Amino acid sequence: MSLERIQEKWTRFSVRKRDQTRNLEHFHESINLVLAVLLGVLVSFGIIGPAWADLRADKPTILITGSNRGLGLEFARQYAAKGWNVIATCRRPEEAEDLKALALEQSQVVIEKVDVTSDADVAALALKYRDQPVDILLNNAGIYGDVKKQKMGALEFDELEKVFAVNTFGPLRMSQAFLENVAVSEQKKIISLGGGIGTPRIGPLVPDDYFFKMSKAAHLMAMATLQAKVRKRGIIVSMISPGMVATQHLVDSGYTGKSISAAESAALVIEQIGRLDDSLGGKLINYNGKITPY
Repeated sequence: MSLERIQEKWTRFSVRKRDQTRNLEHFHESINLVLAVLLGVLVSFGIIGPAWADLRADKPTILITGSNRGLGLEFARQYAAKGWNVIATCRRPEEAEDLKALALEQSQVVIEKVDVTSDADVAALALKYRDQPVDILLNNAGIYGDVKKQKMGALEFDELEKVFAVNTFGPLRMSQAFLENVAVSEQKKIISLGGGIGTPRIGPLVPDDYFFKMSKAAHLMAMATLQAKVRKRGIIVSMISPGMVATQHLVDSGYTGKSISAAESAALVIEQIGRLDDSLGGKLINYNGKITPY
């Protein structure tokens, strides 16, 4: 058999396997959506209480994605210490040992499962909390992607889809799902982390890493467009760069320079979030308060 024939057969096999995987993922999403609707019906009829029943009505509420480690975990820890209601989400709560320990220490921390790339997961979470005001939606979940697949001459575009799914579509999906929760809250803030590397001024300073940079550039445009849409409703949408934080995300990037701790970065970002007003809506803000043009 010729080499061309072998390559053709392998390509067909790979396409079939990919299609089978996607069909299975769609099936799982459909099941999750059905379960979410059923849950909503049970809550509506008073058969079970809403997930947020134990959250304190006299305290502000923050919803954080990617809360199982790094910055997300530190945000959950520091907001809980301030007395906030914290809805801490991650993809695999059963493996989030540090987050579970925090929830045991702080009764106002609620752990929820959500994959920001899944329509069904996000819809299910939004349904559970449909009547819960969310003062801050903090889009923290993000990935750098495999840097080896983001170099010119070796670009693998399946990796582009993965990176965009989390970094670009994820924050937009969450913002859409929880927009009304934010709108009825006191503080009315939607925050997404990062973005500086997606600007023409900063991005080219770092070689390659095309997909990550592109995802952040698109993310900036999405959030700026959202701010223009909701400004009249008093909602503030802002992007905040947390700095070079010593987390797994930074390790994945291959960066080996100076960094700051997750605890320090989270404290500085929380300070900037607290200072936000309408004049800063749609802006890209550094953790030290400086504005980065884009």
